[in-house]
Amino acid sequence: MDLLTVAIFGKSIQIKNIIGNMILCQNAFDAITLNFEVSQNDSFKIINTPNFFDEDVVNFDQKIIDFMALSDPGPDLFILAIDSQNTKEEKVKAQVTKLQEMFGHKITAHLAVTLPDSASYKALQHLNNLFHIWQQSSQHLASDCKRVCRGRRPFQFDYKNYSQDVVKRRIAALEKRRLHDQPLQNHEGTGSAAVEPNKRFDIILLGLTGTGKSSSGNTILTAGNPRLQPGQLFRSQSSSVPVTSRCEVKTMQKPFGKPVRVIDTPDFFHSQMKDSELQIEECKKFCRPGQCVVLLVFQLGRFTREDQELLEKLEDKFGWRIRESTIILLTHGEDLKGDCGPSIKADTELWNTIEACGSRYHVISNNSKKVKQVIDLLKKIPDFKNIFPDFRSSPINCFQS
Repeated sequence: MDLLTVAIFGKSIQIKNIIGNMILCQNAFDAITLNFEVSQNDSFKIINTPNFFDEDVVNFDQKIIDFMALSDPGPDLFILAIDSQNTKEEKVKAQVTKLQEMFGHKITAHLAVTLPDSASYKALQHLNNLFHIWQQSSQHLASDCKRVCRGRRPFQFDYKNYSQDVVKRRIAALEKRRLHDQPLQNHEGTGSAAVEPNKRFDIILLGLTGTGKSSSGNTILTAGNPRLQPGQLFRSQSSSVPVTSRCEVKTMQKPFGKPVRVIDTPDFFHSQMKDSELQIEECKKFCRPGQCVVLLVFQLGRFTREDQELLEKLEDKFGWRIRESTIILLTHGEDLKGDCGPSIKADTELWNTIEACGSRYHVISNNSKKVKQVIDLLKKIPDFKNIFPDFRSSPINCFQS
């Protein structure tokens, strides 16, 4: 088969997954992994790469050799996927320079840079004379790839920094592994980071700006493990504008005997949300009926008209009945004393939304460190006992950090 080989680089795993799936026109990439992933259709072979741009990347040279082996003799196209945190020109150029340091300055003739929103796309249009500038939300990524590769020879590695013999030996090792259907091992010693979809569970936080989605995600993550560092948590602060601008994923290692991912999401409907549709498409990958729960977050005592309309707007965007897998999560539980049930039912519009979600709701205090409130929340997940058959009631055994 005359496949075009496209290599996707960037800092954001989620955006690289989106671009790979858009080119292939299928959901081939959905894992949150530190490893290489390879998938193909009749036209393309996509190599989705780990993050080469972290200063502390482990086994950097080995990763480059693996990439050279996987894309031998060289990819037809490099795509640099820029996330919303790195759209300033100097940051884009810094990542391009890093690629040039790894593979040589000739890479720019085979390079396309994708940008997350129309504003950054317009601001960096003048760089088109150096490399191709595309928008990530474009529905024409596959045809764009074919167009720029038409009549052009693939990129050729020079082996000045990395021995061709070493690369050839790695090609042979990868081919042997492929024939025996073994996953490519990452070099941190943890094996393949991908997990079979039916062996993991996702907790997806949805809601409007200021309701406490990120704080609630951190409360769940720190249950039983209060020593998590800031970098292991979601960024959270009081603000009337979105603090979270893209879907973010944190993984808990086998709480209740199964890997669980916590997904924090932006306010898709906020006027300052620049790439809403792109982030909705990203969030859809985690919405697998039976393998996820949606926590629809509202603030106690502040149920607005926007909140009233939110469930239907989300279902319209996501294309499935989210309510069947939803728990209404009410934050600022510390503001209520005693039994909060009567006051919640007294808010007719709020209670209508709760009833639409099977009357499942939970009140949480993100100022509290009590693990029990998180355990009680998760036990309200529909079909909890079948999803987590290894559940143990002791908080000590519930989470393994």
